[in-house]
Amino acid sequence: MRILLVEDTEDLAGALQKHLRTTGHTVDWAQTLRAARQFWVVEQAAYDVVVLDIELPDGSGLTLLHQIRQSERSVGVLMLTARADIEDKVQVLDSGADDYLTKPCALEELDARIRSVARRHLTRPQNVRLVGRLAYDPTNRTVWADEHQVQLRTQELKLFEALIESSGWTASKEQLQSHLYGLDQEGSNNAVEVHVSRLRPKLKRYGLAIQTLRGLGYRLIETDDAE
Repeated sequence: MRILLVEDTEDLAGALQKHLRTTGHTVDWAQTLRAARQFWVVEQAAYDVVVLDIELPDGSGLTLLHQIRQSERSVGVLMLTARADIEDKVQVLDSGADDYLTKPCALEELDARIRSVARRHLTRPQNVRLVGRLAYDPTNRTVWADEHQVQLRTQELKLFEALIESSGWTASKEQLQSHLYGLDQEGSNNAVEVHVSRLRPKLKRYGLAIQTLRGLGYRLIETDDAE
C-alpha cells in the first residue's frame, strides 16, 4: 500500500518508516502539518492509508483529517497519537477517522489496524481501462488485478501510464523522460532505464512485458509468462 505517515517525532517516524517499508509498503513522511497538506494535494490519488498524529509543530492533524474528508478521495485514516482520553477518541472518530491507536503501540497491532482501515476503502472502481490482466483506473490513478490493488511507486505509475498512452506504438526515451519528470525537472535516459527495470518484474506476473526496441524506445506488450 501507499501510506502517508504524518509524525513529528523523528526517531519514531524513522522506526515506523523502516518497519512499514520492510513489510512491503511505500511510505511518504511528513513532519509538519504544512508538509502533510502539500503531500495530500499533490499525491492524494495514490494514497491508500494516512497514519496521522494529532499534535504537530504547526497545527492539529485534525485539520488535515477535515481536508481529507472534504475531498472526493476515499482513503483510510488511522490516528496515531499519545492522547488516550475517551473525549479525544470520540472527537477524532466523529471527525471522520476510521480508527484510533495510542502511542506507544506494538508494530503488529499497527499493521493490523492499517489493514483494517484500508479494507474499508479499497474497492475496485468501475471506470477502468483493461491492460492485459490489469485494470487501470484513470480517475484515481490506481492499478488493479482482480480485486487487489497493484502497488506501484509514483515514477513506476507514471511510466506505466505513459506506456499505456502509447499502446500499439513505441514510446521513445525522451517521451518517457518528459512524462516522468515534466518540462521543469531534469532527468536522464539512465533514470528511465532504472524505472523500466523496476517496473518489468511487477508487470511480468500479470502477463505484461516492456519490450526494448533499440534506438527507438519501449513498448508494452502481452506475454504468456504470467505467474
